Amino acid sequence: MISVDRRRDFATAVFVLALCVGFLLWARTYQGTSATMPVLVAWGTIALTLVDVVSQLDVPFGRWLRRLVTAEKIVEWKLEGEDEVPATRVALSIFWVFAYLAALLLVGFIVATSIYMLLYMIIHGRRNYLFSALATAATTLTIWLTFVVLFKYPLYPGLLFGGY
Repeated sequence: MISVDRRRDFATAVFVLALCVGFLLWARTYQGTSATMPVLVAWGTIALTLVDVVSQLDVPFGRWLRRLVTAEKIVEWKLEGEDEVPATRVALSIFWVFAYLAALLLVGFIVATSIYMLLYMIIHGRRNYLFSALATAATTLTIWLTFVVLFKYPLYPGLLFGGY
């Protein structure tokens, strides 16, 4: 049902799905309207992850969905001629996520997202400093204007800045 070369991707998709369901259950414990955005994000992520899980299946619907959602020339994160991704590369990818989550907890959404974007673009994306700073500033401003100003939705400030 799952081809040998897709088992790792399938296992990853199922793991992410389990995390998303856990996040949904956690988000539903928030009081009142503060649960609205986290629950919406959780459901959206669950839907996208289900598409990923089903597209890994080697059944007619899975193959059809895989053709529908993938590009003909997918840019792989593996280097040319590389059969297996080194464990250090996978660990580094996981580190980026956990570092972002730790920063999110400590300094809040706006600061953590800005730092994450800037460092990721410079270090991993190998973009120049000016482009990275401008893209980060524009994205941060857009997030702030959209959520704080337009939606009047307070973003998490972080434990260091009075978060709960």
